Amino acid sequence: MENMTYSAFGLTWRMPFACPEMGEPTTAVPADVTVSLGQVPNILPQARDAGPFQQVTPEAVLFSFPGVASYLVQNGTEIIIQPEPGAPETRLRLFLLGTAAALLLHQRGILPLHASGIRTPNGAVLFTGHSGFGKSTLLATFLERGYAMLTDDVAAISLDGNGRPLVAPSYPHFKLWADSAELLHKATENLERVRPELEKFAVPAAVALDDSPLPLHAVYVLNPTNEPGLRLEPLQDARKFNVFLDHTWQKMALKRMNRHADHFRQSVAIANQIRLRRVYRPEKPFQPYALADLIEADFLA
Repeated sequence: MENMTYSAFGLTWRMPFACPEMGEPTTAVPADVTVSLGQVPNILPQARDAGPFQQVTPEAVLFSFPGVASYLVQNGTEIIIQPEPGAPETRLRLFLLGTAAALLLHQRGILPLHASGIRTPNGAVLFTGHSGFGKSTLLATFLERGYAMLTDDVAAISLDGNGRPLVAPSYPHFKLWADSAELLHKATENLERVRPELEKFAVPAAVALDDSPLPLHAVYVLNPTNEPGLRLEPLQDARKFNVFLDHTWQKMALKRMNRHADHFRQSVAIANQIRLRRVYRPEKPFQPYALADLIEADFLA
């Protein structure tokens, strides 16, 4: 099946294969992003800090995952994938919807925050933090409470014409580690692994995502500690925009993309308009329901 069209991150994507993670195909004809299968160059001329797995210029990024594929992301409009022999489409899509999508968003001037998020009566609420800190587990907990999913893993944040931060919905799938699934009483027998070697599973959302962007209300930075109890710490001044500097996808490529200064200004503008909290929680046991209680009371206040 070819030329399937999907909606994600506020953009229309024309795909060379079916992409079930992105939900049902759309009827939109003009594509913002065209994804194709084909040959990519071995090097990018004038690439700065060219390495074996990533080369970056202001207009294009070439990167590869051994055993999977090489990807060329260029001009914020095109992604070319050169699969390695035998690479399953599931792996091609994994890096397309993560690394490649984040780089393309940078090229379009959209900030890709490493976060999951939900729709609330007060606006978009995002959960960020390093890998394994509980972002997707918290998302799944709020979905159980009836909140609508907004995004998982990559949160696409842009500023509208009035400088207001908006979050575009991603696609109706999220990822859960096996221990988190067990904690939330979710069976994994019929779920696909994100990677064969990982105890991490792709979980389809129960309903399709609302396509409309949502004003960003709050960001919660998850921080496991060895201390007992849960607490929130409001972040102020430089600590606010440092959250965006620390948790942006592919932040090491920003200087080579000539996007570093723009990203800094964008981060400051976003941070100055939203509620930002650091969330301290015990490393063990992970208490997602109590954590959700604490955060929900805060963003609804």
